[in-house]
Amino acid sequence: MHTDFQPQSDRTPVHISYGIMAVSVFTAFPMFIAIIVSWLNRGRCIDPLLIAHYNWQIRTFWVNLIVGIIGFCLIFVVIGWVILAINQLWLIYRVAAGWYFLANDRMP
Repeated sequence: MHTDFQPQSDRTPVHISYGIMAVSVFTAFPMFIAIIVSWLNRGRCIDPLLIAHYNWQIRTFWVNLIVGIIGFCLIFVVIGWVILAINQLWLIYRVAAGWYFLANDRMP
């Protein structure tokens, strides 16, 4: 085993990512930082629980981004505002549920 590879089972980066994602409910930019943290730490992680949470965060990011773009493109039609509102509620659910599951040692 190389000395630069350290298997990770520390939950701090996962909590940090969830915290940054929670801030992203109000402004979208921090979400990019949270996903970078998730991507970087997922590769070093050996704990299946943490890998599942990193995957949950990454999937949340991509779906939120794609639905947000669709909603933004349709903003001049009333349905765009509805899509963006539902997307935000979905983001709040995903962050809260993921963080809750992590705190209770459960898979998301």
